[in-house]
Amino acid sequence: MTVAIHPTAIVHPGAQLEAGVAVGPYCVVGDRVRIGRGTVLHNHVTVLSGTTLGRDNVVYPYAVLGAEPQDLKYAGGDTELIIGDRNRIREHATIHRGTEIGGRRTVIGNDCLIMVGVHVAHDCIVEDEAVIANGTMLGGHCLVEFGAGIGGGAGIHHFTTIGALSFVGGMARVNMDVPPFVVSEGSPAEPRKINTTALMRRKWPPEQIERLRSAFRLLFRGEDGAIMREAIAKLRGEAGEHARSPFGRCLGAGGVDPVLRLCDFVERMDMGLHGRYRESLRGSPEDRRGR
Repeated sequence: MTVAIHPTAIVHPGAQLEAGVAVGPYCVVGDRVRIGRGTVLHNHVTVLSGTTLGRDNVVYPYAVLGAEPQDLKYAGGDTELIIGDRNRIREHATIHRGTEIGGRRTVIGNDCLIMVGVHVAHDCIVEDEAVIANGTMLGGHCLVEFGAGIGGGAGIHHFTTIGALSFVGGMARVNMDVPPFVVSEGSPAEPRKINTTALMRRKWPPEQIERLRSAFRLLFRGEDGAIMREAIAKLRGEAGEHARSPFGRCLGAGGVDPVLRLCDFVERMDMGLHGRYRESLRGSPEDRRGR
């Protein structure tokens, strides 16, 4: 396969395009850009210096990838945007490079769908199989974990974590971390329920889903008068027997019991500012690595 570049496109000689790449009309591809095999840029796509696109991505018209971060502290340093494989990046999406103090890179994983008009700010990490709907705004340094979904028009405060397989409702104002496996919505967003739809689609056993629903009620509804600390202690004590069963493993999330993962996440929220764990990493080596 050869590289197909439309005559109206502008591709810098310093860009590296693998076989099977298609660059459509009026695209602009900058210096130090790497684009993997089979990736397609539709018309009017801009890919700026320091951007890496993996294989089999499709980028739709007027998307801008790798622009300078909108951060007054950015001093023009050599930073990156790294995008994995098989992503769909729709019209008018904007994804910015990292900053010198925030890990120097913005990262998009594999198999994500980033819909029309989404903004992903500097130093964000979006893990595999995330779905971010139209008009969503991610502030700088956010982390969107594996399989999370974000509804249209949501505003995500900088340094916020959206937990694995969670869902944020449309138009939500999110200024605290969203726990894994949970549906959060409102302004400000609050945990509402377990994201049973996502778990059922991934064929999680009903017994596992019910365990998470019970944990949610204990943690966020205060059943039996339990305060958060007592609820976490109770759930940890009950987890041992389930962790050894086929239903005690978090499918697709590193083999960690999902109830324990939920407890760990809730505890970490208190370590950061206003319920955002990543705030506690500001200026740390972990923050500078982008995690």
